[in-house]
Amino acid sequence: MSKEENISDFKNYKKLHKLTKPRSPLVIEIMTDDFPSEWLTTVITYKAKSGQVTDHHLILQNEIKDRIEWYKRSGYILTET
Repeated sequence: MSKEENISDFKNYKKLHKLTKPRSPLVIEIMTDDFPSEWLTTVITYKAKSGQVTDHHLILQNEIKDRIEWYKRSGYILTET
């Protein structure tokens, strides 16, 4: 990441899923912008209080279910779909 990103930088993305973890400052959101390709999905990890993005990467649309299950095994809870 070249500049400090904030979750508000992704406000035009369509939110698909949101995961939180009890007693963790981090939130994970899975979203898409349908551009340049609708089969790619963005996974963003950010700090809940400040909105500062700590990580973001792309996954394939067909990997969403498996990725959510992996996060659940790590203690995250699916809070929005």
